[in-house]
Amino acid sequence: MIDQIDLKQLRVFVRVVETGSFSAAARSLGMSQSAVSQLVRQLEDGLRVRLLDRTTRRLQLSKVGADFMPGIQRLLADLDRQLQDLRDLREHRRGHVTVACVPSVALRLMPRVLAAFQREHPMVAVTLKEISRHQIFAALRGGDVDLGIANVPGDDPELDASRLLVDNFALVMRRDHPLAARDAVSWAEASKAGLVVMASGTGIRLEIERGVADLGQGMPIHEAEHPATLLALVEAGVGVAPLPSLAWPEASHPVLTWRKLVEPVIERELYLIWRIGRDLSPAARALQRGILSGAQEIRERTVSMTVTDNIGR
Repeated sequence: MIDQIDLKQLRVFVRVVETGSFSAAARSLGMSQSAVSQLVRQLEDGLRVRLLDRTTRRLQLSKVGADFMPGIQRLLADLDRQLQDLRDLREHRRGHVTVACVPSVALRLMPRVLAAFQREHPMVAVTLKEISRHQIFAALRGGDVDLGIANVPGDDPELDASRLLVDNFALVMRRDHPLAARDAVSWAEASKAGLVVMASGTGIRLEIERGVADLGQGMPIHEAEHPATLLALVEAGVGVAPLPSLAWPEASHPVLTWRKLVEPVIERELYLIWRIGRDLSPAARALQRGILSGAQEIRERTVSMTVTDNIGR
């Protein structure tokens, strides 16, 4: 019966045809000749056709066998490719992962994470979406992304989270700004200097509004949706910008520097978030580990930046 046919019979049959004899097929497969002959006979019995014409001097395909052979070779080749793809996925060699994060994470954390991840998993593609925290939560709930990185994860029963890092706010300014001579700047002093800030509704603005009742005298000069835009505005001399450590300029930046913001000190907690009950792929789990490792490096680097910039300014 056809339902009694198995892959081993098919593979042995193909090997017999490819090698031209039962004995050669048996040697290549590490089997006895009688076992090879028996498997081919079982295949023919199951199909109720003769696939091979056997004579004392040679072995050749029957007409039915000749018609059958190309199709079974394609079938086995396709199956082998599928199995290899499965092994690749299991071992993180291939796959696709989608990560949604707030812009400051995309600016500093993810480039470092993805550079290391690519070296370890060059066949895994990653899509990085820079969206607001509310959009991140919706994308996670809807299954549109595998992982999210945002602040204030909330109490959503569909989502789980692991804290990545805590970063402090500082005031980014030009090195020739009068406040650069200070060790620390109060929020009231920063407001008087002319603030350029993240737009309402962004995670960074939310943290500022949670920590400061108002931004002092008057409204911010300008607002932007991306930390890189604020850095460009500050470099152009438009104003000064309160930003968390992931968005600070490098200590070696020739134009920009930063000073601690106090009265009050505001911290931002960032979380790695995923949907409860969703089975992450091996590639997504590997990237999850990479993000956690990258966050540790960022924490160490931030401490180093704090020491370097405030000693060597």
